[in-house]
Amino acid sequence: MNESDSTDILARARSGDERAFASLVAPHERALFRHCYRMLGSGVDAEEAVQDALERAWRRLSSYDGSGAFGGWLYRIASNGCLDRLRARKRRANPLHHGPSLAGDAPLQSPALELEWTEPVADDVLGVAGDPAAEVIQREHISLAFVAALQVLPPRQRAALLLCDVLGFNHADVASTLDASSGTVNSLLYRARQRMEAVAANAYEVATPDDPAFRELLAKYVRAWEMADVDELVTLLVDDVGFSMPPLSDWFQGVEAVSGFIEAAIFSAIRPAKIPLRAVSVNRQPAFVVYDPGDEDRVHPGGLQVLDIVRTPDGPRIQHITSYRGPEVIEAAQLVV
Repeated sequence: MNESDSTDILARARSGDERAFASLVAPHERALFRHCYRMLGSGVDAEEAVQDALERAWRRLSSYDGSGAFGGWLYRIASNGCLDRLRARKRRANPLHHGPSLAGDAPLQSPALELEWTEPVADDVLGVAGDPAAEVIQREHISLAFVAALQVLPPRQRAALLLCDVLGFNHADVASTLDASSGTVNSLLYRARQRMEAVAANAYEVATPDDPAFRELLAKYVRAWEMADVDELVTLLVDDVGFSMPPLSDWFQGVEAVSGFIEAAIFSAIRPAKIPLRAVSVNRQPAFVVYDPGDEDRVHPGGLQVLDIVRTPDGPRIQHITSYRGPEVIEAAQLVV
């Protein structure tokens, strides 16, 4: 769309043409969704936030003077809408940030029903599925670990970090969006960056799917789960691997604790039945819908596993398994199964 066409569409939208407004905002909707998802940690909440932002933009269209990018104006509206939502409820949690890890033989606690957990979202909903142009969206800026780590930040720190470090807003635009001074923005960014370095520090390089060894690892992972083979599974893990199970707040760290729990609580309990898995992709990460053991028709999904895969001197290995218990997360992630 050239500048003349854009100006004409904006003029028609300002005159009350809803179809012109829809045309104006359409190129920005998936990017706005990703931003709201990072802010809120939930695809369902992000969809609602985008719709609210577009309704506000429609009502306030006369206030857009055309002096700045239209997309930037939408981001400012969406950011403040997300901040309003975050003031009204508790932040979404992640087991890794909720308490210490457990030994492999520790008894599990009851689900923490009072907490809301960071949720994954299907790649096609995020707008990053099958689109070579989506490579410009850095993988680490949409990963489940990154989104979960963001939820630890106070809302204004979260907004400042995303606007500046992910979306590339300058300090003046961030200050305008947050109705803050330049000094306040600097303080928000400094604290946010410190916290993210502490929470999301990662000594490994993220492995990428274009590596044949990556695909081989996934095939071995499926075989290990379907055959309940803990010895095979162990060969795929880094030494400090993590395993979490929302909505439980319990989590395990280290090969011994993780493999001990999986063997005792999962594999030994279902043998000789199998645990069928179906490959999907969320947050630009490999994931698997887990079906109830023995369900050969695969009509009763029981949960979702999301893998963090990293590059090590020995090849790709799994750094963390987030195993969501219950089928609700599949619907929340908007996966078609």
